[in-house]
Amino acid sequence: MTLSVSKGQGTPKRAGFSAHEKQVLRVCAAQFGLMIENARLTDRVVEQETLRRDIALASDVQRRLLPHAPPRAECADFAAISVAARRIGGDYYDFVELPDRAIGIALADVSGKGVAAALIMSVVQASLRLISSEGDVPPPRLVARMNQFVYRSTPASKYATFFYAQLDEACRQLRYVNAGHNAPYLFRAGRRSTADSASPDIDQLSVGGTVVGMFPEVGYEEATVELYPGDVLLAFTDGVPEAHNPENEEFGEERLQLLLRETAHLPADEISARISAEMKSWIDAAEQYDDLTFIVMKVR
Repeated sequence: MTLSVSKGQGTPKRAGFSAHEKQVLRVCAAQFGLMIENARLTDRVVEQETLRRDIALASDVQRRLLPHAPPRAECADFAAISVAARRIGGDYYDFVELPDRAIGIALADVSGKGVAAALIMSVVQASLRLISSEGDVPPPRLVARMNQFVYRSTPASKYATFFYAQLDEACRQLRYVNAGHNAPYLFRAGRRSTADSASPDIDQLSVGGTVVGMFPEVGYEEATVELYPGDVLLAFTDGVPEAHNPENEEFGEERLQLLLRETAHLPADEISARISAEMKSWIDAAEQYDDLTFIVMKVR
């Protein structure tokens, strides 16, 4: 190693590294690089573990937003199932206790997937609970106020399809509003299929208006249907008919209606279990890209 001394200074300066020192540095460089890479990977693992825990917590919170059990009613039985395509879904269903023994039935499908959809789902849940707690709010007014709430709380590109119904046990009636959602099926036990119509024994509940959250001011219409013993309401999100099998074939609404006819004589929980089993068998090992959620109401 060569040393040099600058004028007016007593401290020697390095002119360069010796051959031995260079050899030592070359040998250690690989070790230093490995140590740096290990440190970087460790940081990434810690970040991924933190993210995993956050997603697990969010998934748990989302599950708690859904009802723990279906409501009890004198004139009808209920059942519901929701399966997220990812760990966190964008589907939402709920049952709300209302004055005079009425029951609110809600089903929503938020645009998008994952955490973003789950956050919007929580807005839908909060607005529904808040507005319905005020008492006897007519369905069109309730959905219109929800639309304003969601519009103010979410980006312009986000929205939710929403179906809301009020079961009046005393009158055995169902008042509903359909805000851009898949039309639920109401199987009529007193009717039979004929060759004159594709589904004379199934009414589709489509009256209402557009989706919630897309526009600031929207008006909605409601409809009322009479209920009779043996009638079955099946409300579902689009992930149910659009579920595909390993051959990429969709389950479709025709199969769903046929399955409803075949199971309508069963209690609500058995109808739900049968639909769930058929969907599971249909999907098999195929990856799904949308959540599957449905509500069953069987009139006594």
